[in-house]
Amino acid sequence: MISPTGRPWLDELAASTGRFRDVLAAAEEDDGALDSPVAACPEWDLRALGVHLGQTHLWAAGIVQGADPRQRPRDEPAGQSLSRWYASAAEALRKALAEAGPEAPCWTLVRHQGTALFWQRRQVHETMVHLWDAHHAVGQTAALDPALAFDGVAEVAEVMYPRMLRAKRVEPLPKRLVLTATDVDADPVTIGEAEQAVAVTAPAEQLLLVVWQRIPWRQQMGPAEAESLLSRALVP
Repeated sequence: MISPTGRPWLDELAASTGRFRDVLAAAEEDDGALDSPVAACPEWDLRALGVHLGQTHLWAAGIVQGADPRQRPRDEPAGQSLSRWYASAAEALRKALAEAGPEAPCWTLVRHQGTALFWQRRQVHETMVHLWDAHHAVGQTAALDPALAFDGVAEVAEVMYPRMLRAKRVEPLPKRLVLTATDVDADPVTIGEAEQAVAVTAPAEQLLLVVWQRIPWRQQMGPAEAESLLSRALVP
């Protein structure tokens, strides 16, 4: 129930969704800011990003409450501001997770993690990456907590990349990636199972953003062959 920062996952969720709501609220006060394009999602502007994240929160809340995961919510703001609608969706998720408790059985993206605790962690990381997107869209920067960011890298290794393989969206990496954070006291994270390995070293935030293809490869991270491996789709 405790995140790598030492805080409960639900506290992390409340903090990250609150910051996302604040970005939306500020954009609503800045004419045209909600139309700002989201670089990592070329088909979206900030408004669409907010709707997507809110719908994702509602989807996860429904799953915890027993809904069919194949049914995606289509809720959108109607007669209220985007920031207020988003805050309501985030609170619905937090409440559903709190009421269920971390050990409540439910469908998840991986068979061996079949409790609501999965969605506590997953929705924090979903929000964290999209919070970076939102800040970037309006020309702002905001540092990510290193421990939380490196756990996001671990989630890619444990959840996202294996899911891409199961869905046959990607071929297995020809060499496994071994990612070491320079600012976190933690074991390296390994993505892939190939016999040969390529080492990548950087601050945790940079590692998270590069595996999610939010920032470009930087030469100081490791050998050139790592760049080609990280250019592959490791996440949906």
